[in-house]
Amino acid sequence: WLYLKIRHREGLGFGDVKLIAMVGSFLGLRGAFLTLVAGSVAACLILGWPARVDAQVAVPSKPAIFHDGTWFLRDSLTSGVATSTFRFGRGGDIPVMGDWDGDGADTVGVVRATPGSDGFVRYTWYLRNTNSGGAADVTPFVYGRQQFVAADQLGTIPLVGDWDGDGDDTAAVMLYDADPAGPMRWHLRNSNTSGPADDVVTYSRGRDVPITGDWDGDGDDSLGVVRGTTWLLSNAVTGGAADISFVYGSPSFSELPVPGDWDGNGTYTPAVLRNSPPTDADGGYEQWLFRNANSGGPASGQITFGGDAQTVDPPIEFIPRLSWK
Repeated sequence: WLYLKIRHREGLGFGDVKLIAMVGSFLGLRGAFLTLVAGSVAACLILGWPARVDAQVAVPSKPAIFHDGTWFLRDSLTSGVATSTFRFGRGGDIPVMGDWDGDGADTVGVVRATPGSDGFVRYTWYLRNTNSGGAADVTPFVYGRQQFVAADQLGTIPLVGDWDGDGDDTAAVMLYDADPAGPMRWHLRNSNTSGPADDVVTYSRGRDVPITGDWDGDGDDSLGVVRGTTWLLSNAVTGGAADISFVYGSPSFSELPVPGDWDGNGTYTPAVLRNSPPTDADGGYEQWLFRNANSGGPASGQITFGGDAQTVDPPIEFIPRLSWK
């Protein structure tokens, strides 16, 4: 009876009843009752205790390169050559990587500037659910418009993130202001479809480099910028002051900022990419120096991935280096 009340299913069969009767013949009615109660409680504790779940293995972010329509992926955060190479997209496309279908794996995508009959150039998004060549798995959709704020300065930057915490990554476009010191406006969408922004946020200013990531490990992505060597990160998709601010990188070298979850703990932290030698003004940005905390300090680790065969030519309007999990 006690087992039934606690576990909501029968605990005694006919054989158990005969066993209790036998115990009662030796211990008496009171002894049999105490034995029954103790056995029921023990069964509840043993059978009701959750099975041990093995600790999840930390999966760190890995490096990715996009160059003229070809993807170069490495399947570990170690130095070496690409473990997977394939074509998806074409030269001039803007690369993105994210979890488009909510299966927990980041895959490739490209954003292509597409001229319209009305004279405007809009962004068409092509997203694939596997890291391989082929057609887009997500129906291509239009979101955002290409604009320039100077002859060599792209004014609209496509980005991705899980803005609503539902487990899949969706599109965003950050717009610079025509005023070089003006506000940066982020147009976020919660589905990978055409339509208006679900949220428009003003965060940061000027010509800061926009980045996105889960800075506090809460399961959803938010906004960030890199201003020189200062990282300014917000833990919510809102405007206002940065929640996290620190210096990482060197003003002495040309660097590309690429955030990632480099130790697999669920929190995105900084990395800077440098040429080899780092004094070169342009090159393949093959030196990846990552840090496992959102704070200033030395690199937690360094790998070499890429090379001059994937040179990034100035002016750099978007970052063709990414992290993926």
